[in-house]
Amino acid sequence: MPGIKVFTSLEEALAAGYKIYERTADGYLVRRDNGTQLALAIVLPKKPDLQTSTP
Repeated sequence: MPGIKVFTSLEEALAAGYKIYERTADGYLVRRDNGTQLALAIVLPKKPDLQTSTP
């Protein structure tokens, strides 16, 4: 059985047909429902790398 799908952006999840289900502390829980099957996934947005950013 495959694991849960993890997206790194909300735009990516929405483009894959998922809809926002709930906001979490770290991102979003999203779901896709086609009438016979329900799929859940999480969105954990990538945070900017502070080491490489310039002031």
